Amino acid sequence: MNIRKIVFVCNPSQPLAEQLALQLAGFLRQKGVESEILNDYRKLSQAQPSELCVSLGGDGTALRCARQAAPLGLPLLAINCGSLGFLSACEAEEAQNCLEQILTGNFHSTQRVLLQGCILHKDGTVTENLLAFNDCVIKTADPLAFTLRADWNGKELKHFYGDGVIVSTPAGSTAYSLAAGGPIVAPDLDAWVITPICPHSLTERPIILRADGQLIFEPLFRNKQEKVVVSFDGQHSYALEPKEKVCLQCYPHKAQLISAGSFDFFGRLRQKLEWGNRNA
Repeated sequence: MNIRKIVFVCNPSQPLAEQLALQLAGFLRQKGVESEILNDYRKLSQAQPSELCVSLGGDGTALRCARQAAPLGLPLLAINCGSLGFLSACEAEEAQNCLEQILTGNFHSTQRVLLQGCILHKDGTVTENLLAFNDCVIKTADPLAFTLRADWNGKELKHFYGDGVIVSTPAGSTAYSLAAGGPIVAPDLDAWVITPICPHSLTERPIILRADGQLIFEPLFRNKQEKVVVSFDGQHSYALEPKEKVCLQCYPHKAQLISAGSFDFFGRLRQKLEWGNRNA
């Protein structure tokens, strides 16, 4: 990858992010590489052509940039200026060394499948282009269980009864889905994980499906007190009305995540989530 220009996307609520971007921009000038600094991920598509996007913030910033960069075919390097930083390739203090390795060609790239959703409204209109890097969550807005019908490739899958479901990508399998009892899925697989949220059944289990089909969910409302919300990556939420459906399928473009050197997914689990730590 011949890198001539890098675009930085900073979390505007974190002063460290912009300071680090300015510092890294100076470093890149010495290497003969141009750079551009943005404080709004939505302007990424309007930026001058570049070979790499660098997000400076926490996992929320990385999620936003991943969804925005994927259709542009732009690789993403996530640098952690937040707290957990599970999606990040490095911490802020390691950023310059990380970039230097990438410029010399010492990097690893992984492709991550994305969820593409739309909401089919009862009046026939459609809310489209809803993307999720981690997950789509359909859940009750109040502490009341509800029934959710699921269809897979035109056939009924099952009825879920409880607080809702999480449909996650392999990347999202270590997020909300994991907290709800879902499995850990290797990030390079093309699969969906359906994890029930507080199911009212002792036999309910997560389901793993190939990411080449279509999932349709329809809440089956029993009364006016039931309220259901669908959210994408926990960042964009919509209230569902009776007869409305959520349609999910694989997005045609994958997100490309870059890390310096090699990438150790299970090492990341041990480091960030203390996976396998008997004292955790």
